[in-house]
Amino acid sequence: MKNIITYLFLLITLGASLPGSAQTDSSIQLSLKKAIDIGFSQRFDIKNQELAIQISESNRLKTQSKNLPQVNASIDFRYNAVLATSLLPPGALGNSDYTPVKFGTPYNTLTSITATQNIFNSNVSGDKLVNDAQTEYDRISLEKYKTDAKSMITQAYYQVLLNQEQIRLAQENVATAETIVKKGESEFANGTLLKTDLSRYQLDLSNAKNQLQTAQNNYDNSVLVLKTQLIIPVETTVYLTDNLESLIANAEQIAEADANIEQRYEYKMESSMLRLNEIQAKKYNRSYLPSVYLYGNASLQNQNSKVSFFNTDTWYPYAYVGIHADIPIFDGLEKSRNIASYRLKVLQNKNNLDKLSYDIQTETINTRNQLNVAYSQYQTSKENYLLAQTIMKVDQDRYKEGTLTSSALKNTEYSLQNAQNNYLTSIYNVLIAQVNYKKAMGEL
Repeated sequence: MKNIITYLFLLITLGASLPGSAQTDSSIQLSLKKAIDIGFSQRFDIKNQELAIQISESNRLKTQSKNLPQVNASIDFRYNAVLATSLLPPGALGNSDYTPVKFGTPYNTLTSITATQNIFNSNVSGDKLVNDAQTEYDRISLEKYKTDAKSMITQAYYQVLLNQEQIRLAQENVATAETIVKKGESEFANGTLLKTDLSRYQLDLSNAKNQLQTAQNNYDNSVLVLKTQLIIPVETTVYLTDNLESLIANAEQIAEADANIEQRYEYKMESSMLRLNEIQAKKYNRSYLPSVYLYGNASLQNQNSKVSFFNTDTWYPYAYVGIHADIPIFDGLEKSRNIASYRLKVLQNKNNLDKLSYDIQTETINTRNQLNVAYSQYQTSKENYLLAQTIMKVDQDRYKEGTLTSSALKNTEYSLQNAQNNYLTSIYNVLIAQVNYKKAMGEL
């Protein structure tokens, strides 16, 4: 029995030491950069677009292989149960009428190797151009997915930081409200405070606790959104290493550069689609040209009255080489109609590019103005917050000295709370405005 227990203990110990059974740390520290890197590696839309690029590259290589020599081998074994009859014309053998004769042997085996090599094939060359353009389009699409992902991850990260700070401020407000309630209870017990005033302080404390709960709920929801953007397990505990003030201090605030329209992925994608449609039109136009290829064949044929593969006297070789050309003459106007269709699509692409150019310029001006306004409000909110802190410190000293009423201190506290919230919101607004502006500029 003792040996069995020892054996089980060793198994459990060994199992616990295996990587698969070891408990993993489900927490992660995230800077904004690390969060973006994780998102790029985890998001399914980015992974699928990377696969789309690989598929385009595979199609390109597949098209290139059509210009390599094509070699095929074949073996054909035939038993002629009844030999075919041929008619010799009159006079061929001194005969006066058609004479039926039979040629061949009952058993016929043919082995051959055939090779072809394209010299010029308009379809293959056109497909190569199309594949190259498609690969370019897929690469630009990957840039789109990454830009959109970076924007969403960044905004989700900022929202968590904002809610995190709001929890901290809500906790401070609860602590302040509790201090005032305790002092109010003491004053009420001494008869220096009315019951209604004490009830007001208690109501303020209850509201502060509700605000703290709301802030906590908002924080939990924003963390879940961030995890969703990063595609990490929802049970993972995340700790953000950046803070709002450091992010705004390290970022460029006001930018006045002109928009570089060609940098926007939307413009790149539409330009790439225009080139793709132009190439499709050229491909169909080139299909009017002839296709030319070389071909060759080497064969051995066995003819015998019985099955005999190893009799060298009954194997007869032959070989040939040639050049073949396919010249299109009339296809029912299919090519010309395809060309016309793609030319119309090119016109659509050009119209879309003109619209995108206008929209991007307008968006850039709008986001720049929003950034300027947000930064101006941030500076004002910061000054107000610093002033509110100074006033609060003075009023706290006055309250301790008994030269300020608790209701007046409460009003100062409310002003400080508003200044705090406005300050945090202004930081968040600047950071979001920066993301939108950089995205509009094609720099995100």
